[in-house]
Amino acid sequence: MRVGDADRERTIEHLKYAYGEGRLNADEFEERVASALKGRTRADLEALLDDLLMPMPGPPPLPMPRGMVGPPMPPPWWINRPVVGRRSPGESPAHERGWSAAAHWSGFCAPVLGPFVIRRTVGRRSQFVRDNARAALNYQLTCVLSFVIAPILALMGDEVGGLLIGAMYATIAVFALIGGARAIGGDVMRYPVSLRMVK
Repeated sequence: MRVGDADRERTIEHLKYAYGEGRLNADEFEERVASALKGRTRADLEALLDDLLMPMPGPPPLPMPRGMVGPPMPPPWWINRPVVGRRSPGESPAHERGWSAAAHWSGFCAPVLGPFVIRRTVGRRSQFVRDNARAALNYQLTCVLSFVIAPILALMGDEVGGLLIGAMYATIAVFALIGGARAIGGDVMRYPVSLRMVK
């Protein structure tokens, strides 16, 4: 039986619950959410939940009636991820979110080094900080690699090349700001373009 957007959303909510309970690690969560967004049949979605404890037993979600259209789905990189409750006794949510935002925003003053240091220090005590610092580190490493194309773009001329370089730098800055803002809100930013160099 084919499924719709509402079924995929319910599956993602179950995955969020499992991630918050520590039954999935960050990579498994991301992979299963991506698979849920691509799922076409009920079997596709049920396979993602087979080995997980659900919040409440109940019948499988019903498909949406024909003709009804569910709410628009956000892009995969915008899906929220809940804060994992594994922290040291002295850690507070506000403290975790502050360091997580700093990992994303450190790209403006200490790219790569900032999230690396935060991941190796505060990240040892907090899974949430570690997840954010890893996302920021991978994104900043990707940005550093992308700078090699700047000279190539410059060869296209002052007008076109300069415009493209400016757009690239602006995009990098905007996503870093969004990443920090989402960390303060309790989420882990999933950058739309980011190489997974650090696991």
